[in-house]
Amino acid sequence: MNKDHAYHQIALACLKTLRQNQTSSEKDTIKQLYQAIDQAFEQQHALMMVEMEQMQAKIDQIEQLDPQQHTLEEAQAFLRANGTAH
Repeated sequence: MNKDHAYHQIALACLKTLRQNQTSSEKDTIKQLYQAIDQAFEQQHALMMVEMEQMQAKIDQIEQLDPQQHTLEEAQAFLRANGTAH
């Protein structure tokens, strides 16, 4: 998870909400802005959970490796394989 990317996505959601609600009352705009922040935060949280589950699965598989047949370098390469959820 890249913190800057997550913050950028949340900021974009806020800007989009502000642009779309220029004619709304201040109270409505604030409410909609909070909803946009909450939704963007939940999306970023979901991505983090997917990444965490992927990492846990890799750790579980590495734990099953036989140290007599596999090297530390192989385990490290296995961890680096694949990308992130986003």
